[in-house]
Amino acid sequence: MSLKQIECVVMVAKLKSFTKAANRLKITQPSLSQSINILEKHIGVPLFDRSTNPISLTHAGEIYISKANAMIELYNDLNVQMQDVTGFGSGKLRLGFSQTGYHFIPDALSQFYKKFPNADIKVSQVSSTLRLEKMLLDGELDIATLILPLNSSELNYKIIKQSRVLLALPITHPLSQKIKKRAIGYPTIALNELKKERFILPKETQRSRPIFDKIFKSAGFEPIVFCETETFDIANSIVASGIGACFTLPQFIKEDKIDKLMLFDVEDPLLERTAVLAYKKDKRLSRIANEFLLMAKTLS
Repeated sequence: MSLKQIECVVMVAKLKSFTKAANRLKITQPSLSQSINILEKHIGVPLFDRSTNPISLTHAGEIYISKANAMIELYNDLNVQMQDVTGFGSGKLRLGFSQTGYHFIPDALSQFYKKFPNADIKVSQVSSTLRLEKMLLDGELDIATLILPLNSSELNYKIIKQSRVLLALPITHPLSQKIKKRAIGYPTIALNELKKERFILPKETQRSRPIFDKIFKSAGFEPIVFCETETFDIANSIVASGIGACFTLPQFIKEDKIDKLMLFDVEDPLLERTAVLAYKKDKRLSRIANEFLLMAKTLS
């Protein structure tokens, strides 16, 4: 029973598909199937029930997977320790970020590469923070940018930035015309003043949408949704063109849009936003990963 066979079984169990697992492992499906068939014959029991759709684990398969995951974790932990011993400057780091990390990840990576030019860093940009959490828990990432509160108790984190989500209106909006831009701070606004306004909101599948829905409910009305987007950039651009309202963060507003928007503080505690760098609790972080955490904290 080789480590490669163990990884094959774990991947099939995770993706519930031989085809998808073969693609992820970058091997042919016949090779994958043959490897697992040989393993099952060696063990003497099938690990997968191939009669179900999607395929599922047998009782023996469930026992196998629980031990296999522990073996892979132990193997990875050993590699991390050996890299630290032999010279962590050339170690590996798998980093994931969503728009949460747009304002500091590029700068952090630039500084990090200057200090550790031989580091092997793989960066994954993912649109969903829920997907990032899953990638951390599945061991696909070492560190990821997330927003508190986290959905899983299996993650630890370092706080990197606290900010407040604001409401953006076109500079030409009647409510904007009544206000002069401030050098410090933002004018307040009652959300129910915008009952008849069209809103550009995150998609319902995004983590922030339920938060905004609660805020509208507290304000006593259901918003008119003009469109749904996945990023602050798109929402900011639409409002800057003179249409609707959106929630945003100042650091996500591009320079050519700043003078076309007026930002307001809705003064709702739900709009407090804490960005963190998260990592799995039971996973040993390499020295190079810990170095990245320290550097990102100083740059945020």
